[in-house]
Amino acid sequence: MAKRNRRTTDFDYWLGSAEAAAFIIDPERRLQAFSAGCQALTGWTAEEVLGETCHYGSVSEIAGAAALAASLCPPPEVFTGQSAIVPAQLVHRDGHAIPQTLQFVPLTDDEGRTTGVLGLARSTAAGAPPVEVSPARELHAELAALKMTLRSRFGADALVAGGVTMRRVVAQLELAQHSGAFVLLSGAVGTGKEHLARVIHFGSPSRSGTFVPLDCRRLGADELHRVWNRILEAHHAEPGARSGAWPQPATVFMADVEFLPRDLQERLVGVFVQPVALRLLASTTLAPAELSVAENMRADFCALISPLTIELPALSRRVDDQRLLAQHFLEELNRQDAKQVGGFDEHVWQLLARYDWPGNLDELAVVVRDAHRQTADSLIRPGDLPFRFRNNLAAQETPPPLQPPPLLLDPLLTKVETRLITLALERSRNNKSKAAELLGINRARLLRRIEQLQIGRTPSDQSADEPDEAAGEAANMPDDDPPGGEAML
Repeated sequence: MAKRNRRTTDFDYWLGSAEAAAFIIDPERRLQAFSAGCQALTGWTAEEVLGETCHYGSVSEIAGAAALAASLCPPPEVFTGQSAIVPAQLVHRDGHAIPQTLQFVPLTDDEGRTTGVLGLARSTAAGAPPVEVSPARELHAELAALKMTLRSRFGADALVAGGVTMRRVVAQLELAQHSGAFVLLSGAVGTGKEHLARVIHFGSPSRSGTFVPLDCRRLGADELHRVWNRILEAHHAEPGARSGAWPQPATVFMADVEFLPRDLQERLVGVFVQPVALRLLASTTLAPAELSVAENMRADFCALISPLTIELPALSRRVDDQRLLAQHFLEELNRQDAKQVGGFDEHVWQLLARYDWPGNLDELAVVVRDAHRQTADSLIRPGDLPFRFRNNLAAQETPPPLQPPPLLLDPLLTKVETRLITLALERSRNNKSKAAELLGINRARLLRRIEQLQIGRTPSDQSADEPDEAAGEAANMPDDDPPGGEAML
């Protein structure tokens, strides 16, 4: 026993003083060793990071030592005995990203069980041969790099926007954070309007104040008036007079602002005539042009809330971001759950790309959540996608049923009548009187129908009947058939 303790102590001493950036993670994904090289590389001491749990997810709202641990986490399959070399963005103590290549070696016992993972970090030198990684690991690294960029730019990396469609939104977001202007967010349900409002608030100078969300669709008029009374009272009260330790309200976000009562709109216009250190953010599912002419909206209130308007595109238009967004939702689930999933099988992307996503980001988050719960592998595969998604995709791609051709009565009756008259003429050898008798109508009516239906006559027709008296007889002879008989024929 003493000999084993001595070896363990020697190993800990060697690893702790090693200049190589090495670390060890146990099967529960906790950091158990952190070398001197890691400490010099990241700025964190071993005492600060040992015991932190590593989640396979890009850095998001987490910060501090937990963020470093997340950036050191190996892919889930390493804990099943597979070695891996992956690109990574390590989080330095001061918050900046350190591009590194991480090599993971599983440590196994005599029975082949993984008892830990040894990690080695080396610099990603310019001009070095690229490391061959799976598409899932490459996407993980791409998402981590994007989030670090967004963190340095906006102070919050929960926004995932790397595609061409979102460039305008990102530029407007930066303006909204630094201008303090009131902002109207427009977009379909599930496009992330409230999330973007929070990013604007927490990236602005008033971030220390309270962010107050109001749902104008669900709250009744009386409740909205009461809430606004309390907001304005709290805002105008002296700091020492406010009860409790709650920060002063700084930003009010009104979701579905088109449902705000008109009398409250009028009141807010009066409140904000004078400069007030309270910011309004609002959202609507209507297009800005539609909102301005909506029956319930006052023109002066619409002008008040929309000096800066940001339109959020639907997920179906954010083709470049779909993979990053799905990976982001997956890694957030990894952070919240003991179950770790590394990414998506390539066949899954084909299915996700074909779907229209009527629920936008909200629907994508639910699909990823259900697939994360269902999978028993380190990757989400097509069979792990929820039945609801697969059923909706099949319904979307099934063409609508063919509509039966219209049943037009008049052309059908005309065709039948023409056929009967022609048959009667053939049987009577073009004798109009006999043909009329066969059809059960008078001769004048038959002549009139022949003219109306433009049933052609040959020279032999004239010789078999009275010479050219059809038109005169049709006009002069009385119609002995009962009313309605012609229509029935």
